[in-house]
Amino acid sequence: MQKAQFCAVILSALPFYLIAAAAPEKASKVITPAGILSHIRILASDEFGGRGPGSPGEEKTVAYLIDQCKKLGLKPGNPDGTYVQKVTLWGIRSQGEVSMTVDGKAWPLTPRQDYLASSQMPKPEIDIKNSPVVFAGYGVVAPEFHWDDYKGLDVKGKTVVLLGGDPPVPDPKDPAKLDPKMFLGDALSYYGRPATKYETAYAHGAVAVMILFTPRNGTNNVARLAQNAPREVMVLRDKTATERIGAQVQLGMEKARELFAASGLDLDAVKAAAVKPGFKGMALKATATMHLANTLREVDSDNVIAKLEGSDAKLKNEYVIYSGHWDHLGTDGDRIYHGASDNAAGTAGVLELAHAFTSLSPAPKRSVLFLFPTAEEKGLLGAKYYVQHPLYPLKDTLANINLDYFSNWGWGRTKDISIVGLGNSTLDDLTIAAAKRQGRVVTGDTDPAEGFYFRSDHLEFAKGGVPSLETSPGIEHIGKPAGYGVQKRDEYIRNDYHKTTDEPKADWDLTGAVEDLQVIFDVGYNVAQGNTRPRFKPDAPYQFGPKK
Repeated sequence: MQKAQFCAVILSALPFYLIAAAAPEKASKVITPAGILSHIRILASDEFGGRGPGSPGEEKTVAYLIDQCKKLGLKPGNPDGTYVQKVTLWGIRSQGEVSMTVDGKAWPLTPRQDYLASSQMPKPEIDIKNSPVVFAGYGVVAPEFHWDDYKGLDVKGKTVVLLGGDPPVPDPKDPAKLDPKMFLGDALSYYGRPATKYETAYAHGAVAVMILFTPRNGTNNVARLAQNAPREVMVLRDKTATERIGAQVQLGMEKARELFAASGLDLDAVKAAAVKPGFKGMALKATATMHLANTLREVDSDNVIAKLEGSDAKLKNEYVIYSGHWDHLGTDGDRIYHGASDNAAGTAGVLELAHAFTSLSPAPKRSVLFLFPTAEEKGLLGAKYYVQHPLYPLKDTLANINLDYFSNWGWGRTKDISIVGLGNSTLDDLTIAAAKRQGRVVTGDTDPAEGFYFRSDHLEFAKGGVPSLETSPGIEHIGKPAGYGVQKRDEYIRNDYHKTTDEPKADWDLTGAVEDLQVIFDVGYNVAQGNTRPRFKPDAPYQFGPKK
């Protein structure tokens, strides 16, 4: 028997799944710590200027990503033959002043100490005069929880005062805890995020929203918040740009207590009442006048997208999308916000995944898209634009796998890997299986109160009906004492998150990053190659739009 015939007989005797498994396992080994780190160092370098949309740093970043995609042999991802999707934006720098009358008398307010006012309305000036002030609890309308803070409340043309976050509904079995059946319990829900509160207030006709400031992440007062406030916000430059409230105000808690007291109300008692279904809002004895001056600029930014065409003649018209936003906060004078962990790391991860997929022969049956959205830091705008203007039909898009905020990647291997939004789709099952093959376990969000599910690009795909997955590094580090991962994560949030110090560190150990990427590669490969479409689970904790 000739050697070729012998090999053919041996191969024919092997179970198919063993042959199939060998190809992706071999391809995933091209993902290396050095490969990840080289991309991070370049993208987070001074030369790239913090990668702000509409800046010279964007030009360098887009050129680098396109060059890397070409070197990997990826095809242009835009059907027009280019590697970019144009995203039109408004850049807005806002300064605002608020004056109020309370019980018919002028009420002193100090800007950037008692309050912080801003606008995302792309108009040069916003004037709101003598707007009646109305309290609407947490500003939540959630039919599935039989909750409507606006029921019977007229807020048209008015300023709505709201409490931040979700209504903290006590667990009837243990009042010291939150009810897990209401607003996700301890986790931040879709209704608790500021953007949802603004959108709901606008839908009810309000012209401004005043949220009572709640300290978080070391920002314990409005003055500190003002120091860290973004210098420029952005919105999509399209017909929806002006479909929003005119002004947003963060009001310090001390002044809030005075405001309610002047209306004959005790704020603590009102807050206690607002956590009960059926709470009815009320007018306060106050009016608000606001003037905001906005400096506008038109920004033409780019999503970068590349394509690995599927090997199956029919299934290549179905798609798996890996995404990782390329942008960060840019510069502020001489200060550069390097964004190494957020999100040069995620961008580097997508490039390394592309390297692994282009190492496969043949390519997976379905096509794989590598998407680098813009303006995530400005409100998930690049991903939102893609979902609103998909280059490939969303109905044919089987999954989005998103990489963001990999602060723990530099701290070595972990026994666990986290899914942000665990329980939402069957992509979780593939992730659990892939992690098990590494001898690891999958956990849910390790810090659910922060609401990370609502702060990354996968949210826009989920809202568009595409099953989505975002993982986060684990916190149980191998060879480290208990609590090490939580300690390092907290240090990152305190010292580096959205600060100029988010740079590559000399002591980074990216072996854990490689293992995480291999899990994510495994998941995407199985979707691209498999016979079963991912789907949302019937009891998914986060549900948006039509489900497949």
